[in-house]
Amino acid sequence: MNTPVQTPVCQVQGVWTQYGPAVIHRNINLEVWPGEVLALVGGSGSGKTTLLRHIVGLTQPTQGEVRLFGMSLAKLDRDEQRLARNRFGMLFQHGALFSALNVFENIAFPLRELHQFDENTIHLLVMHKLALVELEPEHAWLLPAQLSGGMVKRAALARALALEPELLVLDEPTAGLDPDRSEKFVRLINNLRRQLDLTVIFVTHDLDTLISLADRVAVLADQRIIAACGLHELAASDHPFVQNFFKGISNRLERMN
Repeated sequence: MNTPVQTPVCQVQGVWTQYGPAVIHRNINLEVWPGEVLALVGGSGSGKTTLLRHIVGLTQPTQGEVRLFGMSLAKLDRDEQRLARNRFGMLFQHGALFSALNVFENIAFPLRELHQFDENTIHLLVMHKLALVELEPEHAWLLPAQLSGGMVKRAALARALALEPELLVLDEPTAGLDPDRSEKFVRLINNLRRQLDLTVIFVTHDLDTLISLADRVAVLADQRIIAACGLHELAASDHPFVQNFFKGISNRLERMN
């Protein structure tokens, strides 16, 4: 019996990004497969967040295309784009919660946008998402300004998961968290990844988050992806950025094993 051919969840094909004379990306190609957790790393100004924004359709590359679930968002009509966007959720670096809305209303927002659920169903769904990210029911009625940094991340994650996406996109998920909260948040994402069968793409500069989450790492340097491989393979790279960023990674991986 023939094995079905998998379609990548995300395909970056020949992407160039240029702002005036400045070239950010030069002919980038990358594939992310169902169930995979891929980390994007690179130095400051290497274009990590720009590539993430291309992937979710917030911006368009100068050349090339990004395909999600086998489709180019740029070539879909408005209704098709909306349906495709419902299949992924994004956690922005600082949460990007609506400051005038409480946690409940923030999580309910994408559910209400669908115009498919009554208020009782929305209430049940919001409370379920709160439980998924390990927040208590009483946290639903707090405003973002009343939350700790870790709670903001969890509330924003609950909103990103509101529509039960297949793909979760995270921009610096542990930025601004102390080591203990960072470790707990990474553990939560790992649990959700297995529980919900998620594909995850995330940007990070934190080595501990990288080691704990990533199945594979794509490294942006010199305007291109210089490597896309597992951590053990990456530790053997002789590229100067990799050597500097991943200094000591081999010993840490050995200790974890």
